Amino acid sequence: MKSLVLAAGLLTLAAPAFAQTAPAIAPAAQAASARWSGLTVAEITGRFTAAGLTVAAPQTNNDRVYLRVDDGPLRWVVTLFSCTNGACPDLQFTAAFSGVNATPEIVARWNGDRRFVKAFYAAPEEEGGEGQAVAQYDILLNQGAGPEQLDDPIQVWRSLVTDLGRTVTTPAGAAASATPPAR
Repeated sequence: MKSLVLAAGLLTLAAPAFAQTAPAIAPAAQAASARWSGLTVAEITGRFTAAGLTVAAPQTNNDRVYLRVDDGPLRWVVTLFSCTNGACPDLQFTAAFSGVNATPEIVARWNGDRRFVKAFYAAPEEEGGEGQAVAQYDILLNQGAGPEQLDDPIQVWRSLVTDLGRTVTTPAGAAASATPPAR
């Protein structure tokens, strides 16, 4: 009985320690994380331009912003998602290629040998039409990293989308340096 009373007494003394709550996050840090909604469209466009790309005027549709990007002979689209007040926290690069090698088998093989950018086969809309290989690359932006965080993804995308275009549009046995057209 004595040990039961002693245990109860220890629990009573320890109760305030168990009842303590976790330290609160500083109000400034809470406010900063609650306010961050991504990079501005101008910051994003600026990084593409700094990389030597030509970016058309933004087009909007609800909470999405679309940027058409010209990269020499390639044309692709960047979709900015979940935009509020001109800032967007994530984006997706998309390009589509048609050609003799735009087949489910070749697209699957290309995916098996690559990381980061993924492609899928899009069947022709009309019987007898050409299929397409569509590449996409999703980017989640990080708070505090600034627009420079787009530099590496832009280079990865440009390299791999060019590779997919060559793979899909170059006839078997032709030179691998053919320039791929993009839609």
